[in-house]
Amino acid sequence: MLSRDSLLQATHRREAAPFDRTIDVQVGRLRRKLEDSADEPRIIKSVRGAGYLFVPKIELR
Repeated sequence: MLSRDSLLQATHRREAAPFDRTIDVQVGRLRRKLEDSADEPRIIKSVRGAGYLFVPKIELR
């Protein structure tokens, strides 16, 4: 799991302001590109109060 602060620090090299939505906008754009339905994300999940969780689909053969 990655916190919003750690994502902002890694991508923009700055601390997050209390109402900074930069990472949320970027995650929303990623979801639109990667997810079948951005309203029901399955690949990038939000964890309230913590950050984001990457949950790739694994297919066994």
